[in-house]
Formats: sequence, C-alpha cells, structure tokens
Amino acid sequence: MKYIFVFLFTLIQAQALPSFIQAMAIDTPLSKIRAVSDIRRNYSSLQKLSVHIIRFDEGRYHWKMLLVTNPKKPKGPFEFLPHDNEDAAFDTAVYASLKYGGGFLAVMSNNKRYFMGQDPNRNFGDSKQTAKTCKKQHYPAPKYSKIVFKIIDYYRASGMPYLALHNNKNGYYGNGGSGGVSILKSSKIVKSYPAHKNITKKNHGLSDEDSLVYTAGKSSKPDRRKLSKLLRSGLNTKYEIVSSRTNDCSMSNFVILNKHTTKYYNIETQHGNKKTQKKMFDLLMHIK
Repeated sequence: MKYIFVFLFTLIQAQALPSFIQAMAIDTPLSKIRAVSDIRRNYSSLQKLSVHIIRFDEGRYHWKMLLVTNPKKPKGPFEFLPHDNEDAAFDTAVYASLKYGGGFLAVMSNNKRYFMGQDPNRNFGDSKQTAKTCKKQHYPAPKYSKIVFKIIDYYRASGMPYLALHNNKNGYYGNGGSGGVSILKSSKIVKSYPAHKNITKKNHGLSDEDSLVYTAGKSSKPDRRKLSKLLRSGLNTKYEIVSSRTNDCSMSNFVILNKHTTKYYNIETQHGNKKTQKKMFDLLMHIK
C-alpha cells in the first residue's frame, strides 16, 4: 500500500503539461535544484506542488524560468515574478499557490534583478518600434511576450486578474539614493492613494510606505469602485496612467495596451517583508 501511495503521489507531482509548455520544459527533479536559494527555502512546500524549468531562446537571451502549479487545483490566481532577487515575492507565490491553487512563473537569473543585462519586467514589447520607444528594452521580444502570457492565460482562472509580485527598497530613495517606490510619492502618470492616515516608514505592515498595490488603465483617473474596495481593505494603491506614448514595456503596460483589460494588480512590499505581502495577497483575493 505504501508503494502505491508513493506512485500515485509521483503521478500527481508529474502533472501533465500542455504541449506548448512541454516543448520548452526541462525534466529536472526538485531534488536536483535544491541548491537554488528559492527552492531551498521552500523545499517542503514545493514538494506539494508541480515544478518545472522552462527554457527558450530569443535573440541573445537564453531565458530560464520556473513554472510552479498546484496539481490539485491548476486553475486559479497566477502570478508573474520577473526579478530573481526578490525572495519575499517568491515565498508569497508559493504560499498563494498552496492556498488558492493556480501557480506562478518566475524568471531564474541567479538571484539577480536583471537577466543578462535585461530587466525582465521591461521586456514586454512585440515589435521593433515598441523596443525603440522603451528605454529599458534592449531588443524586440515578441517571443518572450507571447510565451509568458500564453502560460499565464493557460493557468489563470476565468475572472482572475493578471498578477505580479515585487519587492522594493526601503523608502522612495532606497539604499544609496538609487530610487524605489513609495505611496508617499506621485508623478504625472503614477498617482498615489494611501489607505491609511498615518503612513509609516519602519513598521513593515500595511501602513508602511513600501506596502502598496499597483493598478493601471488608460483613463486619467482610476475606477472609483475598484479604488474604494482596495482602500477599504487597507491596501495602499498606486494608479498608473498607460498610453502608447509612455509605454515602458512593463507587464502592466502590456496588459492594458495588448490584453485590453484593466484587471491587473502588482503587489509590492519591502524586501524580506513576506508576512505583509501574504496578508496583502489574501486581502486582494477577497476583493470582487
């Protein structure tokens, strides 16, 4: 009986992939990649999930990503994690996959923010003209854009928004004045809507300036109903005004301009603050 259980568990773990993903998947047992820091931290949890390495080439880039799905509930919320140095985001994605189903796709770049010099979150451009207008995209990436969103759309349950998870530096100027994000800062195209009267800089909770949710759309103002729900839930909210003229080839801009929907959320917390990021994910899942 013990061997039958192990066999059945192995079958569950080896979840059948659709043919378009199978063509890119590298058959690598979880134990073989245990040395990867994200895997090592979440090893026991990942054993309950289906894990595959996805590889594909485009131009000079040999993309490598980790696809994680819940074999018991493969359809659900599905997150994209572009930056491999954002550990709390990865841990939150594992937590969400176990709790809500679905899964996530994470770029693997040896714990670095960039992949061979390219920011993975500034690589969503499907033409030469788009690449020219996006300062941080070095080469056109129609294949990258198509593959990432085809995977997302395969596992993203109907009605679920497009989701991204990020971590940022402490405060707007971060460490050494290199920049960051903060609910205390706004610009012409990114507006801030604090959910709390007293925004703090040190407590790492929902009222921390670094804890916020990004939304986006073409309108000059966010949808009042959506914004009200986010703020009532205690989620600091930023709204990005997207246009073809200001397109920066980020995931948010691609969703608005190419997927033609405003159902997009990026959950941000300070590096290491997975407790708050998990809480924010839970709150977002209860907003309808």
